This record gives sequence, C-alpha cells and structure tokens, in this order.
Amino acid sequence: MDRYLAKLHSKPEHHKRRFALLASSTITLFIFGVWSIATFGVSNIGGSNTYTASGIEESSEVSPLESLRLNLASSFEALKNAFTDIDVQYKELRDGALDVYGQ
Repeated sequence: MDRYLAKLHSKPEHHKRRFALLASSTITLFIFGVWSIATFGVSNIGGSNTYTASGIEESSEVSPLESLRLNLASSFEALKNAFTDIDVQYKELRDGALDVYGQ
C-alpha cells in the first residue's frame, strides 16, 4: 500500500481525485451497509404471518427497505409488461401494413 501511495503522488491530479472518490465511496458504502443492517435488521421478505405453538398469529413487519424493494420490483414488472404490449401492437401494425401494400 505504501508503494501504491508513493506511486500515486507522482500521478496527475485527476488520478489522485479519482482514487480519493473511489476510496471515500467504498468506505461510505460499507458504513451505510453496516448501518442499514443494524437499523432494519434481517427479517422475512414480504412480511409473512406465522403461528406460535399456542395458535396466536404473529405478523412480521416489512422494513422500509424491503417495502422499497418490493415496490421497485412491481414497478419494473409493470414497465416490462407495457413494453411487451407496445411490441405486440407494433407487430400487428407492421403485419397489417404489409398486407395492405403487398410486401
């Protein structure tokens, strides 16, 4: 690491800035990961209901990050379906146009 830092000192300024951005981003991402696990924990995805031995229903809550993930997944699925519908409509128009113009 000492050799790399010594080599970095001889590099142009934009290389130094890129290294500083990469190092600070990595450390920030690591800290955010530890914070999010400590804050939200790890639970069942989807907030499923479970029953205890006494028959009492317990529900696990969905964390904010799980909720965000589920909402993004459903949004992307809807977007994918919309593009599929557009593709089907385009093919129908193209086939109809080819029938009219005889190509």
